[in-house]
Amino acid sequence: MKRSLPTILIYNPISGHGHLDSWNALFVSILLEAGWSVCAATPNAPDLIARLRKKGLAESPNLQVLNWEVPRRTLAARIGNRLLRVLKSLYGQATTEHQHDPRFLRVDEFFNRLRYLRRQCKWKVAMTLNMYMDMYPTSRDDWKVFLKSNELPWSGIRFVPTPGAEEGYYQLPSLAGMCFLDQRVSDAYQNFLPHKNFEYLPDITDNTLPIEQTQLLSEIRGKAGTRKIVFLGGTLGGTKNLSCWYQLIARMDATRWYFVQIGELFEDTLSDEDLYELNKIRARCPENLFIKQMYLPDESQFNEIINGCDAIFAVYRNFSISSNMLGKAAAFGKPILVAHGQLMGERVLQYGIGTTVVENDVSGMEIALKSLVGSPQPRHDSFEAYRRDFGVIELSTRLCHFLAACIERKSDKNRPLPL
Repeated sequence: MKRSLPTILIYNPISGHGHLDSWNALFVSILLEAGWSVCAATPNAPDLIARLRKKGLAESPNLQVLNWEVPRRTLAARIGNRLLRVLKSLYGQATTEHQHDPRFLRVDEFFNRLRYLRRQCKWKVAMTLNMYMDMYPTSRDDWKVFLKSNELPWSGIRFVPTPGAEEGYYQLPSLAGMCFLDQRVSDAYQNFLPHKNFEYLPDITDNTLPIEQTQLLSEIRGKAGTRKIVFLGGTLGGTKNLSCWYQLIARMDATRWYFVQIGELFEDTLSDEDLYELNKIRARCPENLFIKQMYLPDESQFNEIINGCDAIFAVYRNFSISSNMLGKAAAFGKPILVAHGQLMGERVLQYGIGTTVVENDVSGMEIALKSLVGSPQPRHDSFEAYRRDFGVIELSTRLCHFLAACIERKSDKNRPLPL
């Protein structure tokens, strides 16, 4: 493939959680297939290469997978910094260093790694795309390090944006723009900050399946028998509404319904009600509940379980953003039950791929689930419409347009607000 489009550095700061790794591979493959050159940086390079190999792109001449680890500072640099701190303390000058909050990714690591990675790239990088901006601190002070250089133009993806573009990085000259999974949010931000680029990206999903049926699905089907299978999966935290999920299971006829729960559990994010119901399950797990409490790194295996179920439970709590579970429902033709209102509920009703219920109404969940599975409606056209609007072609068009606009505007000299 002849190189004709600019080079993008895809920066994936987290690996091994949720669907970030599959999204990372998807974005790399989209850009390669569109003719861009890609320098890819991720903590788990073998995982990325394996995913790209399945797509036939691991050996692309326009791909360079970079070394993630930044070399340690030289002895002279470390001694120099230590002497500087000593001198500042002797002369009463306060150090500018502050303790890092472990809940967040480090901004200084992003900055330093970005400089290091760009030097590794065999092509001149036109733009960096950070695949996950949600775990960085947001104060202006935290992002001052990026004022050291305007030669590192970058952009990112924010899954859970704030309502008023309050994050400190929006005032950085080096930030070209940001992507969101909600068109309304993207439009609002463009009005807030017209000198930046903002784009809506459809929340699409990987829909690959294993070549052969896995042992996990065989085990589930063997235990479920002829019962209807209901699936809950993904990152299991406070928003997954586990208390209502377990209460729903207790209400359903165990001779007719079988429930499957798969995903990594983050217990410290659960509500008191969630923990109460979870402890009841741990004390005595019902026979019609299958639990695999772990992250499945192979998304095709995760997809296989969804493809083998009859309905998807996604009645999330206080969840106002998008979820790729809608994409999986449409990809495999499985009706989905979600919370009424919010973005997911609007999309489910708009496309007719399932139904909605009040997020704490367990009785309503029972009625809705029985209706979804017991009296199924023809939804082929609904699923097809969703797949079209939230598919690879639409994502590729919007992503390439966004990056081209960011590159075109990267030399913008608008002065930032004072930090």
